[in-house]
Amino acid sequence: MKRFFFSFFGLLLFAGSLSAQQVANEVIIQAKTETTNPNSDGNDVQINNEGGEQRVMMRMGDGEVKSKIFFKNGQTKIESDMGMGTNQVFFDNKTKTTTTLFEAMGRKMGFSSTEQDMQQMMNNGRDSGRQQRFQQFNPEVFVEYLDETKQIAGMTCKKALIRYMNRQNQEVQQMVWYSPDFKMGDGFRLRDMMRMVNIPGLDKLKGFPMEFETTRQNGTKVHFTVTKVDLTAKIDDKVFVIPKDYDIKPMSEMRQQGGRNGQFQMRVDRSGN
Repeated sequence: MKRFFFSFFGLLLFAGSLSAQQVANEVIIQAKTETTNPNSDGNDVQINNEGGEQRVMMRMGDGEVKSKIFFKNGQTKIESDMGMGTNQVFFDNKTKTTTTLFEAMGRKMGFSSTEQDMQQMMNNGRDSGRQQRFQQFNPEVFVEYLDETKQIAGMTCKKALIRYMNRQNQEVQQMVWYSPDFKMGDGFRLRDMMRMVNIPGLDKLKGFPMEFETTRQNGTKVHFTVTKVDLTAKIDDKVFVIPKDYDIKPMSEMRQQGGRNGQFQMRVDRSGN
């Protein structure tokens, strides 16, 4: 009888180990984000001549953006193909520095920022409305876990409903599919990856968000879907090295050049140099 009891107990431990959630400290995730804006004529690149120079203006409108997220021991890199150009974002968890690189129409440039820069930008807002846009929105969140399942990127995902009150004190119910099989390791900041979506509570899920759709205040619909997850990836440390052939400036200088309102501007002289 004792032998049977211990054998049964050992079987329970083994079954529990099989269902244990994996902590991903080295992983590659591929995803796509489909954006539909009823007030937009799509992604566009415009060139305007101003005072002896050309200004390249990139507008983010409708379309699909494919992204590849690399994460290894607290370091994150996100590569995105936006159709008219490429974008790379580096998050250094040790220095708390974000470096964003853009490449379009033969130009390579970017900007760097720290958490202190973001705080200063918020404090220097010219009016309370602008400060509110930059302030991080952290409402109280309630997560309801549902019984429905769905196959996404080869993984059995579960459905959850996130509830919170928005800035207008109205209740929001956000549906999201998540994978309970893994969660990201220390140093991965989900809010940085999902900055353009800004859904409170995604980091509170009992797993990784795999698919959701949300609508912004201006009517823009954003549909995010993970297309592939590689939990056994071996990532070379060189992936997280910032290229030297980009003209990288502090974020304060980029803002002085007018990068705002969903536009990114690159100044080019008329000779194209």
